[in-house]
Amino acid sequence: MGALCRACAQEVTPCDGLIADHLRSTVEATEAEAWMVDGFGVAHAIAAKTGIGRNQEGELVILATSVSREHAELKQIENGWNVRDLGSRNGTYVDGARVQGRVPMPARAILKIGDVALWFLTEVVHEPTSPPSMATGSIAGGLVRFLTGQGSVELCLVGASDPTTGGSLLSRAAGTEAWTDRGLPPLEFQLLRSLCAKAIEEADSPSAVRGCVATKQLARDLPFQSKYANEENVRQVVRRLRAQLGELGVESLLAVAPGRGYYLSSPVSAGGGTDRR
Repeated sequence: MGALCRACAQEVTPCDGLIADHLRSTVEATEAEAWMVDGFGVAHAIAAKTGIGRNQEGELVILATSVSREHAELKQIENGWNVRDLGSRNGTYVDGARVQGRVPMPARAILKIGDVALWFLTEVVHEPTSPPSMATGSIAGGLVRFLTGQGSVELCLVGASDPTTGGSLLSRAAGTEAWTDRGLPPLEFQLLRSLCAKAIEEADSPSAVRGCVATKQLARDLPFQSKYANEENVRQVVRRLRAQLGELGVESLLAVAPGRGYYLSSPVSAGGGTDRR
């Protein structure tokens, strides 16, 4: 497990724009009742009841435009498994047949969620090794540190200098001392880090969009797991980062210059201490 033979891989070839970072399971490997294997050869743990879709609170998260937020549900029953489409826009298929209502899910079937195909396995000889988690915890003593903010919210981006890792986004209300620590996965962290660095580099520029980084440049520089990452992949990372910034009340901090790229709408400074009380 963790790799597919050539013939099996061809059956679940990733659709256009899909990269390995777009699929993840929130189910612990020790709690797996079955496995879904994607076209990159990565195995994703499946619970006895698994929701599949773009909803990041679901058990199997697939970030693809052909996949609905609440797309399908896999369920273990007394004599096997079944799958139910949840009214998705682009349908759910088992071995090429479109799912209507709840239908049996045979072992070693190909489940297609929108345009994303995966192998369904109920038994494995060796338990698959879980892929590296995109989630990150707090990073103490980070070597990268930027300060910014918007309105009454102050932000501090902290992380290691390794360009492939994640980091922490600290936030607090202006005038207060305690910081709240939010972990950022590698792609979101490195996107924000790139924009902060560019903002400092062009701090003296008279341009209204100083610090703008081209979308194509971000597609090359961000730590995607595929060399075929494109501008749509960058836009998906931007949407995820904006959602996190939105939860802090600073969604408009990440701005877009149509046809050019992305920039931060507030000034950025480097360094600064962050007592995390």
